[in-house]
Amino acid sequence: MLFNTLEDYNRELKDIELELKETNEYLKKHPEKHGTKGNYETMKYIYGIFLKDKNEFINNVNNFNLKFENELKALPINTINNLNKQFNEITIYSTNLLEKNINYQEKLLIKEISQGSYNIKYGFENPTEDDVLRRSPRKKGLMKIFDFINCGDDIYKLKKEAGPNGHELLKAYKLFLEEIVKLNTDFTLDTEMGTVKAGLTLDQSKKICENLNV
Repeated sequence: MLFNTLEDYNRELKDIELELKETNEYLKKHPEKHGTKGNYETMKYIYGIFLKDKNEFINNVNNFNLKFENELKALPINTINNLNKQFNEITIYSTNLLEKNINYQEKLLIKEISQGSYNIKYGFENPTEDDVLRRSPRKKGLMKIFDFINCGDDIYKLKKEAGPNGHELLKAYKLFLEEIVKLNTDFTLDTEMGTVKAGLTLDQSKKICENLNV
């Protein structure tokens, strides 16, 4: 069974839990009902599969992709390292800007790198339901990056989005875009199985690098 949202998944789990509880109460009164007992054990087994699959669902929803739209040749390790370093810096500064005094330092995990139109798949370590529901500091910090990208090359909007304490975030964002410009490519960032997406053209990235003084 496929689920589009965590709410759908939890709703199905609660329905199974209720049915298990009712069947268990029935069996206490009618232990001779061997057919019902067999159905109960089957339901317990299915419930265990649902719980296991839910963890996989949470992992998949929390993965996000940094994709380069132009066809690229194989990227050198140092290029990937630089991109990864700058992308992590943005996430760290963004999260700490939104959540005061938490001193967030968690590193994102690279889960997969796909060639062709290059795609770097990232994820959090031990993702949770709070990440899916955007209640965790790290997910809020990540979503802030989408707000930045959606400002396009409007420097005024970027500075307004960063706020009075966002100098370091703007600096990290510019350094990240400088790495993108070196690759001579457009890029997109998406999360939650592609349902949230933002991107910049190469020209937009260049304009930001040229006009953002930080």
